[in-house]
Amino acid sequence: MTILHLFDLYLPHTMNWASRLMQASSELEQWVAAPWILNNDYYSADYRFFVRPLQKKTGWLPTNEWQYERFAANIIRAERRWPLYKNWLSRQLENQRPDVLHAHFAPVGCHYLDLAQRLEIPLVTSFYGFDYERLPYEKPAYQARYRQLFKGAAAITCAGAHGREVLMQQGCLTEKITVLPMSFRPDEFPFFERKKTAGQLRLVQVATITEKKGYMDTLAALDLARTNCPHLHLTIAGEKQDQKLVQEMRNFIKINHLESAVTWLDFLPHEQLADFLRSFEVFIHPSCYADNKDCEGGPVAILEAQSTGLPVISTTHFDIPAEVLHNQTGLLAPERNPEVLARHIEQFYQMKDEEYQQMSQAASAHVQQNFDVKNTAQKLRSLYQSITNHPLPGI
Repeated sequence: MTILHLFDLYLPHTMNWASRLMQASSELEQWVAAPWILNNDYYSADYRFFVRPLQKKTGWLPTNEWQYERFAANIIRAERRWPLYKNWLSRQLENQRPDVLHAHFAPVGCHYLDLAQRLEIPLVTSFYGFDYERLPYEKPAYQARYRQLFKGAAAITCAGAHGREVLMQQGCLTEKITVLPMSFRPDEFPFFERKKTAGQLRLVQVATITEKKGYMDTLAALDLARTNCPHLHLTIAGEKQDQKLVQEMRNFIKINHLESAVTWLDFLPHEQLADFLRSFEVFIHPSCYADNKDCEGGPVAILEAQSTGLPVISTTHFDIPAEVLHNQTGLLAPERNPEVLARHIEQFYQMKDEEYQQMSQAASAHVQQNFDVKNTAQKLRSLYQSITNHPLPGI
């Protein structure tokens, strides 16, 4: 069976989970199409790439998402209005059709729905984050386009039960929705035993710096907690995407004299993350709805951190309560509530090693049993089979 994966950009490091899911289905023939393609860690020789003539002629296959970033963004934006790449791709597929088109993110699914219908190829569309509510909120025209997508797509996937409810409220039939949990490769994030001493705590947050990651709540909670927790330190690592937020964070750190309590690092390559996490005792990630209704289904970083044995402080945002079990693998707070986050920080700060080890081991066991990409890939292959009646090995 041949699957053509559709993206706007293939593949930024923040979407490494998509590559892991494709790699876990090695028995499928994987094709990739995107108006702009990166020749980075995820450019696999095992896949067939539909590189647009413009990129092929110029040789512009950047090794990361920051090379030609503005040019790439303009290419992707222009494709929505003048679908030159889609038209070119359509001609390539006339005599060599895949069995399934899999669009990653809802706007990609909307963009290619007519192509799928014209070629009579079933379309799967996966929702992940901003596409749940932010896009139809900021661009109301997508409300009608979503209804068309829900009607025309063969299947819609989301990361969890809360995401399914959101899609149903927007008009998607229950029977069209398949829950595919965000997942990871446990072997890349092995358990590491840490010793926890009461009266000290090293926190870490690893995420792109955007509003929905809750960084201001992290800093506010740190400021509240340090009164009772003098030996408390936070390390931040993430791509500085929202420059306004970056400046707000810097101002908060300076005004509240947190310089000695915060270490701020730049973007961290994914392949270095497992070793990096060994230096900390707790992972903090207080996700929240942004003012523009941006949200995240289920952060993969939370899964990876727990796999190494890091308990997590997070929120009840979206499908996170399925990833972090409150009082078992971590502690959850309501969204945008630094006071409760601060109490959770204090609880871990005072926690002794025996209690910490129980939570650490439970965190690792939970995500390795329930969020292994092999299981998610198997479920996805079953979905492909169900919409094509195409036999697959092992199904």
